[in-house]
Amino acid sequence: MPSHVSMAEYISELFLISKDSAYRRLKGEKQISFNELTKLAGEFSISLDELFNLGQENVIFHGQFVNSENFRLDAYLESMLQNVEQLTKYDSKELYYISKDIPVFYYLLFPEIASFKFFVWTKTQMQFEEMHHRKFSFNILTPALLDLCKKINGHYISIPSTEILNADNILNDLRQLEYYREIDMFENKEDVELIYGKLTEMVDHMEFQASTGKKSMPGAVIAGGGAPIKLYVNDFFVGDNTIIASINDLKMVYLNHAAINFVSTSSKEFVDYNYDFIQNIIKKSTLISEVGERDRKKFFNLILERINNAKNTTNAFYI
Repeated sequence: MPSHVSMAEYISELFLISKDSAYRRLKGEKQISFNELTKLAGEFSISLDELFNLGQENVIFHGQFVNSENFRLDAYLESMLQNVEQLTKYDSKELYYISKDIPVFYYLLFPEIASFKFFVWTKTQMQFEEMHHRKFSFNILTPALLDLCKKINGHYISIPSTEILNADNILNDLRQLEYYREIDMFENKEDVELIYGKLTEMVDHMEFQASTGKKSMPGAVIAGGGAPIKLYVNDFFVGDNTIIASINDLKMVYLNHAAINFVSTSSKEFVDYNYDFIQNIIKKSTLISEVGERDRKKFFNLILERINNAKNTTNAFYI
């Protein structure tokens, strides 16, 4: 509720009752009817199933199904901005990210990569009609969208993170580049090389953050004022883009599905299960942030080698 609004006044207007009747309900002197409970649930987006605690076999998720009719890049980024901005307001906060792909926040640090990912989402994964005959160009990222990306980055680097990576995280990006290259979907062939170059810069930046143990903006030469970051490598397990947000004494799970959709839940049984799962994966992973220079170099060199091999194949295609 807005801080300047009296709860009794709010409830009386919502239920169409007097203030005295609202006070009696707030004090527990009068029961809230089911119809009134339904109004409360609708007004504040509260799940009654979750409130009634139906048991661990029932998990309530919140989210939106994105499609070509309701998806807008600006709204998608604004929603992401609201989420990370909200996290920064808590005294104790941390993100746990177990990745199938490169964590999306890294894409947003590099406008060229973000442009390509937005193109993939709208053209192939959601098949926007206006994108049907369109080839890739960097102008898909407008100044307004670029500003949203910068704001998201500003909040993200202030949130401590623990990320579990695998060398295969980069493969989806390389496959998408290869696919569009083969069907001649770039307006300028130089753009292909530029994106590969930016992928290399992104991996270099990830390695820099791992070496310093601090988040930073691209181009930093020393560890700045960013939040701590712990990077783990698990050679056996490739994640599923699950994110756990730990805020004060609460935790939430964000699950990625159908490419760019996310659903969230604060169901204690589900959250605890996934948190314990990630902790077990961490125990079987290698820490490469701040320590483990040999493992760190080996890991990032493998990713860079895959990017370079893909880039050389692209060059051969255009000769």
